[in-house]
Amino acid sequence: MIRVAIDAMGGDLGPRIAFQATEKIVAAFADVEAYFYFDSQVFEFPDESPSSRIIPVACHDSVSCMEVVDRSLFKRVDATIYRALSDLSVSQADVVVTFGNTAAMVALARHIVGLLRPKLYPALIREMRPNPLRCLVDLGANVHCPAEMLNGFALLGASYVEARSDSEANVALLNVGVETSKGSSVIKECYQMLSDQNWPKFSGFAEGFELFAGEKNVIVCDGMVGNAVLKASEGLFMFLLSQLPKHSMDTSAIEQLVQAESRHGACLVGIKGNLVKGHGRSDLKAMMGAIEYGIDIARTNLYKRIETKLTQQGVL
Repeated sequence: MIRVAIDAMGGDLGPRIAFQATEKIVAAFADVEAYFYFDSQVFEFPDESPSSRIIPVACHDSVSCMEVVDRSLFKRVDATIYRALSDLSVSQADVVVTFGNTAAMVALARHIVGLLRPKLYPALIREMRPNPLRCLVDLGANVHCPAEMLNGFALLGASYVEARSDSEANVALLNVGVETSKGSSVIKECYQMLSDQNWPKFSGFAEGFELFAGEKNVIVCDGMVGNAVLKASEGLFMFLLSQLPKHSMDTSAIEQLVQAESRHGACLVGIKGNLVKGHGRSDLKAMMGAIEYGIDIARTNLYKRIETKLTQQGVL
């Protein structure tokens, strides 16, 4: 049985939508138990659960998306995300899925679950395409990134791709051009680091159009750039879908393609557990997609496979 811990309090649409997503997930997957972490001051769990495989976990605190993270966060032991991660850390859950505050999630994951390696900072990885697998890392877990941190992202991204597929990782740094003379001093320093390593395979710089096509399947950047790139791509898609019907153009083929190619949610890699972050603005369909993704990585215990891959390459 796959045990999914769902932090129901983070999404913009509230815990009601998270509960509906949870209902549909347990109905679709007979081997899944969903532990539903909710703030009892905000949401009233039904007297009769629609399924014995939805287990309510009543909490008395939750972290909003608008909160600024400070040291007081580590004392909020009855917050939904704190309790979900605590259960993950003692193997009472196989994966945590949250739609809440990214900064709080990362800080608590590091504090409660722990890192695979002390100086290997965790990063959010998003599958831009599943077949062949292509990933973007980081998406917002880390905004100010020195060269050593970017190098760590490359190691985590390469491990993710090789743990999730039969493909060899082919890493590139997102830059304003492919020429070695271009880019910031941090990018150039990281370029040299990756060039001097035996693993992973490094193919230099990549430009934005290579996110979705080409041989480079791990595109590395800092969290500010990655988050902006991802949301700009999603925004363009939504804009096109809204505008094309005005010109009598059928969008069904585009919608089917994107649905087949996209993943809802990103994986926080580099911690000792499986953790999925969904968009705060996720609707019912997107929440279900993020939970399904969490189930998928839990089935193979992805973090352990990544840890093994890093150990084999002499990183851990």
